[in-house]
Amino acid sequence: MSSLYRDDRSPYWTACFTAYVGQQVKQLKKTTATSNREVATVLAVKLQEAGRGACSVDQIKSFLGQLPDLRVRRAARRAFDDVLRLTTGTGLESRSTRAFVETWLGRTKGEVAAGTWDRYKSVADRFLEVLGGKAEQDIGMVRQEDIALFRDTEAKRVKPATANLALKILRILFNAAESARIVVRNEAKHVQLLKVRGQRLERRAFTLDELKRVLAVCNAEWRSLVLFGYYTGGRLGDLAALTWQNVNLERREVIYQSSKTGRVVILPMAEALQKHVEELPAGDDPKQPIHPHAYATLQKQKRVGALSSEFRECLVAAGLAQERTHKRDQSNKGRSGERKASDVSFHALRHTAVTHLKLAGVGEVVAMDLVGHDSAEVSRGYTHVDHATKLDAVNRLPVLAVPDTRISAHTFRRVES
Repeated sequence: MSSLYRDDRSPYWTACFTAYVGQQVKQLKKTTATSNREVATVLAVKLQEAGRGACSVDQIKSFLGQLPDLRVRRAARRAFDDVLRLTTGTGLESRSTRAFVETWLGRTKGEVAAGTWDRYKSVADRFLEVLGGKAEQDIGMVRQEDIALFRDTEAKRVKPATANLALKILRILFNAAESARIVVRNEAKHVQLLKVRGQRLERRAFTLDELKRVLAVCNAEWRSLVLFGYYTGGRLGDLAALTWQNVNLERREVIYQSSKTGRVVILPMAEALQKHVEELPAGDDPKQPIHPHAYATLQKQKRVGALSSEFRECLVAAGLAQERTHKRDQSNKGRSGERKASDVSFHALRHTAVTHLKLAGVGEVVAMDLVGHDSAEVSRGYTHVDHATKLDAVNRLPVLAVPDTRISAHTFRRVES
């Protein structure tokens, strides 16, 4: 039987009632948002009827329409919606999985980096595709087996670790639905991650000989980007976004805000890098990009995917990576086949910088600060690495000799020398 309760700190009655949740009978409490005991009693009775499946959605909507007080009606609608979702899986107003996904993507677009959002959207689109017609039904109808099917479908297309990442994104999506009380619980959270067999491919640093081979096949702009990456440890996106106002030749510094961490990074230029920068063509406009092609590509696509692919072509030409193809292989999967990872990429230049700094006797705190990576000490603010110390550190890096060579058109297609 339903009952009422009122806390001394609130003027409103709370409805106490029971509902059938699966095979169990659960005690529930919902505010009535009214101090009128008679109205609150009627609400408590109706909530118990809804929780026990004794009234339909149409009957509940009709009842809500008869409530004259707007505040009470709104609180009651939320309460009935919660009870129905808990007991039946769907609320008063059906909200399809597709509709919620579109809303969630729209909200998160301004909350995460562009590359992260692109991954969110890609995973969400594939999930809706796997759901098929069920994507048009209420999101409360999605069950663990639907999400497990998506996980297993992903595992046939990509490596288990990548399939697990897609599952983790669904956990974020359904966590948002749970927080908004659109679903009773996060079904994705209860789907197990796949077991990743074997050792994960570890990214490594370049050797100096490998870097010389890479520089030999790069065009002028990519040679410059490689030098910046080696001497600063900067990420590809940050280096591609550099303009001449980010460079202070007088103080021998490169200053920019990290796109990943938001941290303002101030990097001293090693003598070799400064000499290279002074030889680059520069106009009168300080907003002119240092690497025009990379800058234009980044501005157009808002991500570094295309630039990463270009650099991979350099690695292929240098014999450090296998060429990728969209042609079908023996597995007959083509684009849907499992990706072949490489143990080196542009990001490996960060590892290279840190490795050679440490080999030169530079301490970890200084090395981490130089590449814009917060070590435990730096993040706590206990250590301030001064300009002179960092300048001395970068000048300990082995000097990379830039080969005076030009590549052939077939070696690297996207950017002309």
